Amino acid sequence: MEPGIDEEPEIVRPGPEDPSLLTRQRNHRSEDIWNGEDSGSLTCRGRAKEMAKITMQDNRVIDIIKLVGLEGLFRVPSREIDHCLISALVERWRPETHTFHLPHGEMSITLEDVEVIFGLPIDGEVLVGPTTVVDGNWRQLCVELLGFGVPENDNKTLVGQRILISRLVERIAEPLPHDATEEQVHQYARCYILALLGDKIFMDKSGDRVHLMFLEFLRNLHDPPKYSWGSGCLAWLYRELCRASDKEASQIGGALQLVQYWAWARLPFLCPRIEPPPGCDYGPWPKAPLAFKWVRVPSPKSRPSGTALIHYREQLARMQPDQIIWQPYEADFGHLPDFCVAGRDTWTARVPLVCFCIVETHHPDRVLRQFGLAQERPDHVVYDDRLHRIDLRGKVEKNWREEHGPYILTWDTRQQRVCHAPPQIGEMPRNHDYYRWYRSVTRKYVDRNSAKLDIMIESHLALLEMLPVGSRAHNHVRRVLNNVAGLGGGLAANGQANNGHETESTATATPSTNPAP
Repeated sequence: MEPGIDEEPEIVRPGPEDPSLLTRQRNHRSEDIWNGEDSGSLTCRGRAKEMAKITMQDNRVIDIIKLVGLEGLFRVPSREIDHCLISALVERWRPETHTFHLPHGEMSITLEDVEVIFGLPIDGEVLVGPTTVVDGNWRQLCVELLGFGVPENDNKTLVGQRILISRLVERIAEPLPHDATEEQVHQYARCYILALLGDKIFMDKSGDRVHLMFLEFLRNLHDPPKYSWGSGCLAWLYRELCRASDKEASQIGGALQLVQYWAWARLPFLCPRIEPPPGCDYGPWPKAPLAFKWVRVPSPKSRPSGTALIHYREQLARMQPDQIIWQPYEADFGHLPDFCVAGRDTWTARVPLVCFCIVETHHPDRVLRQFGLAQERPDHVVYDDRLHRIDLRGKVEKNWREEHGPYILTWDTRQQRVCHAPPQIGEMPRNHDYYRWYRSVTRKYVDRNSAKLDIMIESHLALLEMLPVGSRAHNHVRRVLNNVAGLGGGLAANGQANNGHETESTATATPSTNPAP
């Protein structure tokens, strides 16, 4: 029976239709946004401006940076973070799967992205150790390893186990004396490296401090162990993304430069124009990770944050399959330094990522197209609320190596846990089993504005089926659909948008059974 003209239209459902996967939807920030309670963009924490003023040219310090495996991070240029871009991506981040839910499938930041973009080593020991000082206290540790003391009556520089990054920057603002002793060089280097870690990868929501627990990995600077800085960075970032996706969150820390560069590489329509490209007018590629590629991207123009955030939401909601670069690094592997590709054999390992109290799972099996592999319906995952709730508060005596022993053992067997699949040939068809499953479990819309276009398209498609093929009204609806697809930058219903200038004969000849734009 046909609906009456005065009947209520069917309510648009943003998803998921099947709630078995996205079990945290009620607490997700996209829920509030859809219901009209939009809190705007997140505050992105970082100290890029302060660190940008420090130009480290002392080879004694640079040699130590290389020795501890952080040369790539050292070569990453500082830049401003686009708060609205990060916020739009967080709105699509799912803590249940550690992936972004986008219109054409799941995507994620993986071990490959960390190593290629930041040059952080993947292979090595996990970042886990004591969060308390066995002999003495944190003030004494600052004197021993950093070369400066914090007075007992100074309750600002050192709060608990976290020290002001500005104090570290102050310490390295003056050049290291030429006649400095080895101990002084090591202390100076630790100050710089700790500030670098706090600024680029281990920034917390305080925005101005870094935890002194990382000093344990910088104690031995003669023959330091090999640590997996990349997996620690990714564990920390996953935790920050998960927390920021909660509807109550207002800020985010972690490696936000990595998130921004990841988006620019894989979703290049989000990236401002790079002009001129590196390696063209400025000589050969330097010994730097891929982050250097975007050093000449202009900073985001000053515009109201609400406008920019809405713009990014619309871009993500209306993106077309051909706007995604699933494997953006292939052309760069030849000129990147070895430290950017050394761990490629384990990029697809499905393993826990450990960083002190944090344990987050790496799910490359959900984003196999990012590795050139065919994607099938992934295994079901169960959200572990207990793991996500663990933090350092009140747990200074906890032995995290023992606490997370099983996860560390799994990490140590990562080479046996890589994903295997046949190569992906061409574009995945829209009727693929993966898409049928994904459409039922994903959150289709973040805000109501992004749903308007789909509502219009669906209504016109329904109208198209009611009209005689070849009639004037039928051809008019066809032209509307083609124009909408052309404005969106993608393909039209028949795969040829013609820039909105489809002729009537073209519309007549086109079958009406093709999918929507």
